[in-house]
Amino acid sequence: MGPDAFRRPINQGVGMPVIAAFPTGTIAAAGHYFHWGVISVSITNLLIVIAMLVLFGLALVVPFPGHRTTAHSTVDRADGGAS
Repeated sequence: MGPDAFRRPINQGVGMPVIAAFPTGTIAAAGHYFHWGVISVSITNLLIVIAMLVLFGLALVVPFPGHRTTAHSTVDRADGGAS
């Protein structure tokens, strides 16, 4: 590489602008919306929010694997379990 290699514009050599990479019909297409009073949400975003709420609920209810305690657990700490 010569000394002028770092002085070239950043976008030089890019074959296609980013906007031209997407078909305009896809961008201009109207989405499907769920209307509830004054609330209007796209169906895709609504499904994502519902999935996130379900995962959050499962994270609260489902126990971590390997962290189950029993009533007859023994203390293996050297200090007798005192904190």
